[in-house]
Formats: sequence, C-alpha cells, structure tokens
Amino acid sequence: MPRSRTTLAEDLAVARVVAPDLAERAARVVERMGDPRAVSPLPGWRASDVAVHLGLACTAYAAAVAGELEAGRWDAMVPEHPDLAQRVAVLNATTLASAAPDEYLAVPGQIRAAAATLVAALGKREPEEPCSIPWFGADAPLPVAAVAGLFLSETVLHTLDIARTSGQAWTVPPKIARLIISLTYPETIPRTVDASRAANLHAAVRIHVRGGVTLGIDIDGTRVRTHRDPPPGRTDCHIWVEPAAFVLTASGRTSLARQIAAGRMISVGRKPWLAPVIARLFAHP
Repeated sequence: MPRSRTTLAEDLAVARVVAPDLAERAARVVERMGDPRAVSPLPGWRASDVAVHLGLACTAYAAAVAGELEAGRWDAMVPEHPDLAQRVAVLNATTLASAAPDEYLAVPGQIRAAAATLVAALGKREPEEPCSIPWFGADAPLPVAAVAGLFLSETVLHTLDIARTSGQAWTVPPKIARLIISLTYPETIPRTVDASRAANLHAAVRIHVRGGVTLGIDIDGTRVRTHRDPPPGRTDCHIWVEPAAFVLTASGRTSLARQIAAGRMISVGRKPWLAPVIARLFAHP
C-alpha cells in the first residue's frame, strides 16, 4: 500500500483545520436525529444518550486542550479502578444519569462551540505538551495531540451511532481516520491492554495505515510499547489496514472478520496469525 509520512505536528495542524467542518456536519446529524428515545447501537443507550455523551466529550476534550477543564468536578465522578474501560463506563453512566431529559437539544451548539475552543487552543499548544484528563489517570497526562485526536474520534464515531439510529448517511472519512490513528493510538494502545490476554504474549507488530502512519507495537506480556513510524527491525507480523476500517474495528463498530474478508486488513510476516490476537488485546474507550 502507498504510504505518506507526516510528522505529528503536521497531522495536528491538519486536525485543527478539519475540526470545525467535522463538528458542523456532526451537529447537523444530531439536529436531524428524530426520536430521542430510539434505541442506539450502543447497548442500553438511546439516541439522546449518545448525543448527550457526544456533547460532553467534545466539550471536555476541547476544554482540556484549552487548559479550562474543571478537573475537580471530573475527579469526583471518576471511580478508582485500575482498568481504563471500567473507569470510563462508570463515568459515562454517572454523567448520563444526571442529564436532564431535554439536554440533548443543546448538543449541536455544544459541538460547534467545542470545535471553536479546540481550534483556538491548538494554535497556542505544542503536540507533546501534557494535558491532564482525569479518567485517563491524574498521574498519566496525555499529549495535546492525543487529546485532539480523541475529540475527532468521539465526534466521528458517536455521530455514526446517531446516524445509524436515525437512518442518516454518515461515513468515517479516511482522512479523519488517519488523523485519529496518528494522533491518538500511540498513546491509547498501551493504556488499554487486556492484561489477561497479553500476559503470555511476546511479539513485535507493525500496523501500516494506508496513506498514513506506521504503528510499531512491541508486546512483552502486559508491558506494551508503541512507536510512531519505527525504523526497520525484526517483526513478527505486519498488518496493512485501511484507516477507516481500522478505526471502526478498534472501536467495535464493525467486525474484524468482515474487514479481513473485504481485504481492508491484511496480515503478513513470520506470524500472520497474530493479527486477530492483537485486535483482541486492546479495548479503546
């Protein structure tokens, strides 16, 4: 597959450019979602729940980049649990339980305002600057670039959930998917390891994203290290992926088997059978 190397700073600059348009299109989908009580693809969530979560997530990540996140407020809601996915699940349930019945009506405006905040803040921050996100851990800040990628990820994926619920058209653009992978995945992959599945695994894997970054993932049991565009080296499994297919699979919006069958994810190397094993090691929140 052809690849196009870009730096983290270049990808963050592109994210700053595309965020307002993505937010505007997402806001319009929310405005047209119809029945707020419709059952969404997310278990136990209605369309209005997805919308409220989307508005909160966009607002929180943009505020974090701007240095305006009310950490104390979030700290009180984040449970003390070693597993990130569990912390996020409890946080989501807590915030939705406290939402007003008509809170979803404010979400389009929240998304637009959050994008404007993000764009303004990114103009003053460097990609590697630390950014505290309480649910990721008070002592484990994320780089600004990763938080910007999470803004894009929340927007594109939860808008997809709402679109599927309400019968609207929405796709994950390859350009946005490449940015999400480049900005966010090197940071989130090591934090979302399923310890029980990784305990006895030792492997060097390279994930090559069509038109974008290569992710190096070195697994030594539960100790996982990631590298953005790593140099050549001994590798057990090379996985070539279409960017949107990778994002959808990693987030549970489509099945790995379907993407493999469609030729959007191909594994080669000494141990090509590692591809589905790797896919089950990480639980992106």
